[in-house]
Amino acid sequence: MSSELLNFLLSGEDPEKVVSQIHDHLRALGERMRNNSILAFKYTIYTQLGKAPKEYPNANSMPSVQVALKLLAKGKAVKAKDVMAFVICGSASGSAEKAAANAHPLDEVLAKDSGLVPDVDYYLHKQILPPVERLCAPIGGTNVALLAECLGLDTSKYRVSGSSKVAEQGNEITTLESQIPEHIRFRDCEALGLLCLGCKKHFEYRGLNYTPPADEEVPIVPVAVLTNDGLACPRAECRKKMSTLTLSTQLESQVRRHTSRYYSAHLVCDDAACGNRTRQMSVYGRRCVGPKGLAYGCSGRMAFEYSEKALYNQLLYLQALFDVEKSLEKMGKPGLAGVKTEQSEKWKVLAGMNRERFAVCGDVVKGYLDKSGWGWVSMEGLFGFARKA
Repeated sequence: MSSELLNFLLSGEDPEKVVSQIHDHLRALGERMRNNSILAFKYTIYTQLGKAPKEYPNANSMPSVQVALKLLAKGKAVKAKDVMAFVICGSASGSAEKAAANAHPLDEVLAKDSGLVPDVDYYLHKQILPPVERLCAPIGGTNVALLAECLGLDTSKYRVSGSSKVAEQGNEITTLESQIPEHIRFRDCEALGLLCLGCKKHFEYRGLNYTPPADEEVPIVPVAVLTNDGLACPRAECRKKMSTLTLSTQLESQVRRHTSRYYSAHLVCDDAACGNRTRQMSVYGRRCVGPKGLAYGCSGRMAFEYSEKALYNQLLYLQALFDVEKSLEKMGKPGLAGVKTEQSEKWKVLAGMNRERFAVCGDVVKGYLDKSGWGWVSMEGLFGFARKA
């Protein structure tokens, strides 16, 4: 397949035609695989064992080691440097452990009446899409989401901004954060999760101006009800009000959880076939050390899973939830989508009655924002040399 794609890329044809040929080829390939039109031996994966099968600490997620252990259980001799030929069968559902457990030696798959069928989704996701993505990276007109769609894969997971996109955005000149609309700036932020002390069930608070989407009939997580005396449990059988102390305590707990996530400093690989997640920085800089930690087998780049920018935006979002003045300013704007005048007036009254209560919660987040170095620039550090001169 790679040779065919290279022929398209090196044909010298118009780029649009090349992209169209690649997409058509991937669609045809995906259809042939799902119709079982490709012989089973074509799915064979060859992997050499680096050491004895029983010496691997993470054998449960390694198909080649699982195949070696199955052969050992049958009395066959398997040692280091042996090459395992196997096929992933069944349905792994995206789990590395299931894929390893579903790895079978080639002779078992080719045996008559074995009933073993290759796992098409695994091969499309792990064996075909990653190299195709790397080959098509230099050309325009396509991306990983389009390639996945041509192969018939679920494209939702590829539309999420990955660590590679975060790393690229860090080097781009973009609009000032303060000029970006809040619904765009805070779209990846988590809502404030709260626990009712009455019914012991969870619900969320999304701000004074929050209106559920028109296509959302019943929210997955109930949204808090704002009353004259603060937030209340949204469940009709409970309706217990939450005190200011309880609200501020749970708010601070969530702030600390996000801060802890940032300081855990997990790094993730941007290669979909690798998915390496670690807290250890490689001596090769941002280069991924690969699934075996030997600096080969992966050409992806590592980036922080939860960046300082993401943490800062999350804190700003939590502070904005209790910013009464800003909420009233938004309510005063004409043509606020999805908000009737009568409902807007009701919210204004409730906001005024909860002003002091919300100010306490806003100050909790502000205390953490004041400690953050992301929101300010040290002019002394930039222009201090001019004063010395």
